[in-house]
Amino acid sequence: MEKEHYCTLINAPKSQPVSFSTTSGKLFLNKDEESDDSVINLSTPNAICNGRGVREIETPEWVGHFFERMDDYSKTATKAVSISKDGQLSIEANATPKDLKQITSHLAWLFESQSRQNKEILVWIGEIILDYMARASHSPSIEEAVDDLGFLERDNGVKWKMKTLVKWVVVAQRIPHEIRQLPVPQSYLAEAALFARPEDPEKRVKFDNIRDAMLLSVAENPDEWSRNSFVACIKELQHEFDVTPTRNEGISSLQTRLIQLYRLQREVENGYTTYAKLGLDVGEISAWIYNMEFELQYRHKMNPDPTQEIPKGDGLTQAARERIIKKSEAITKNDNTGNK
Repeated sequence: MEKEHYCTLINAPKSQPVSFSTTSGKLFLNKDEESDDSVINLSTPNAICNGRGVREIETPEWVGHFFERMDDYSKTATKAVSISKDGQLSIEANATPKDLKQITSHLAWLFESQSRQNKEILVWIGEIILDYMARASHSPSIEEAVDDLGFLERDNGVKWKMKTLVKWVVVAQRIPHEIRQLPVPQSYLAEAALFARPEDPEKRVKFDNIRDAMLLSVAENPDEWSRNSFVACIKELQHEFDVTPTRNEGISSLQTRLIQLYRLQREVENGYTTYAKLGLDVGEISAWIYNMEFELQYRHKMNPDPTQEIPKGDGLTQAARERIIKKSEAITKNDNTGNK
C-alpha cells in the first residue's frame, strides 16, 4: 500500500494553513474537525464550490441590487441575455450573433464608463483627505488622515492600501481639475503627479504647464503615446529643469536606468565612444549612478557591500543560496511531519 504523503503550502497564511494528501486525494482546511468541510474529497467535482464555506461568506446587499440593475441594462441590448440575482450570466439557446455583438458592445461601453468613474472616485477620495487635513486641529500627515477616516478598517470589499490612497491625494493636490477631466488613463495621472517638480515657484509653474500639455496630448492622441514614453518625457523635463529625481520613481524603473548607465560606462571604458560625444560629463554620470545606488540601498533592494553579491561556482550569491536552503528545509520538515 502506498504511503500517505502530505504537503502543506508554506506560503499560505499561518492562521489558515492549506494541507493536502496526493495519495488519498484529501484537502485539509483549518476548520473545526467535526465540520463537514474540514476534509474535502478532491475527486468530487466542485467540492469547494458546493461546500458550506462558500455559502457562509456574506454578500453585501448592494451587490444583489447591482446584479438586478445589470440585468435590466443587458436587456436594453438584447432579450436573449439575462443576469441572475447572484450574478450568473445566461444566454438563451436561440441567441444570434447579432445579440452577442450587441451585448458585447454594451458591456464594453460600461467597462470604459466604469473605468472613468473609478478615476473620479479616487480623485474625490484624495480631495476629501486633503480637506480633512485642512480642517483638523492637530495637523495630521496624509497617512494619519487616511487612518483617521477609516479607510484601512473596512471588513468587506476593497482592501485599500496606504500607498494607493496617498498617491491619489497627491494627484488631487497637483493636477488641475480641468486636466483630470480629460480622458487620460489613471496611470498617466499618477505618474504626472508623483514625479518631483522644481523648488523654484516660477520654474514650477512652467514645469506644471508643460506636464499638463503632455496630458492634453495624451487625451488628444492616445494611440501616439504609451506609459513608458510619457514617463520618459517627464524625466527629460526634469533634466531640463535640473530637478533631482526623488523616491517617487519605481524600483523597476530605477534598476533599468541604472543598468543603462552601467552599459554607458562600459562603452566609454572600452573605447567605443566618449562622454564628450554623448554630450555628458563623467562627473554627471557618476553622480547619477551614486544617487540611484543609494536609493536602491535605502529601499533594501541593493546590498551596500557589492562583494556580498558575487556569485559562486553554482551561479548563486550567498544570500540566494541561504534562501533556497531555508525553503528546502521547511518543505522537508512539512513532508516529514505530515501536517493535517
